[in-house]
Amino acid sequence: MRWNYVRVSKIFTLHARATFCLQLCLGCSRFCDIAPFMELQSYYLTKIKQDLSQKQKVNPHYSLRAFARDLGVHPSTMSQILKGNRPLPLKDSSRVVEKLNLGPKERTLFMESLLKSKVRLDNIKIDEVDNRFMLDESHYKIIAEWEHYAVLDLFELKSFEPTLTEIAQRLGITENRADVVVNNLLVSGLLKVNADGSFMKVHEDVRTTEDIKSQALKDSHKETMRMGIDKLDQIEVELRDFSSSTIAVDLNKLPEAKAIIREFRQKMAALLSGGEKTDVFQLAIQFYPLTQTIEKKN
Repeated sequence: MRWNYVRVSKIFTLHARATFCLQLCLGCSRFCDIAPFMELQSYYLTKIKQDLSQKQKVNPHYSLRAFARDLGVHPSTMSQILKGNRPLPLKDSSRVVEKLNLGPKERTLFMESLLKSKVRLDNIKIDEVDNRFMLDESHYKIIAEWEHYAVLDLFELKSFEPTLTEIAQRLGITENRADVVVNNLLVSGLLKVNADGSFMKVHEDVRTTEDIKSQALKDSHKETMRMGIDKLDQIEVELRDFSSSTIAVDLNKLPEAKAIIREFRQKMAALLSGGEKTDVFQLAIQFYPLTQTIEKKN
């Protein structure tokens, strides 16, 4: 499951302007009650505690006050964070991530676990822990080219036969292209060959990093938007949705806005993937400023 890729396209664009534009494309691929704070924050809180523990292992006299100073967080705030009484302030999150020297995957998981505490949309259940296999820049073609995710999602469909002919017919591509895509997935370890020669997925779901610079993701988003333009003309209105909104925004609320978008994607996937699955859709979201100059946050 992944947010970026398709076959039939139900696209809906939510578009926010005056400072930002938010576009949602529902063409779908497959892609709670919010649990208590401590459960949701386990990853980011664990990383903070691990860093403190490591520093105290090297220097038993290393204090909580020194730790807070080194991370750029007020000591009383850090004390409450470690006790689970409050989340890490969003204004401090980027600095803390840098100070903890987290890698791209860790950064994504850290910020997701923090941002989840900020939103509550409805009662659709989603997993509190994201166990999807995370792709990185070494999976460039898998991330950048839509057919790879579409093939992985085909395995979720009822009566799907995992053969090159079936893949080509389902996605409207040539059998040669299907062969190239499947080979890429095999080489990447995302598919494997059964004894009877058919294919099967290695990981139940896959994902990419977020808020991390990636040329593969840029190329993927560009391809997704081009596909959306085509689907607007190709697909009947009953099977797609385009909508837009223009919004004047407070830049300080962007982290929470992103958290809501990410929760929305997960809940759409949870809603749509229930029941008998027969088609692969695309859900794409764009959120960007329309004004030429943006006032910097303090």
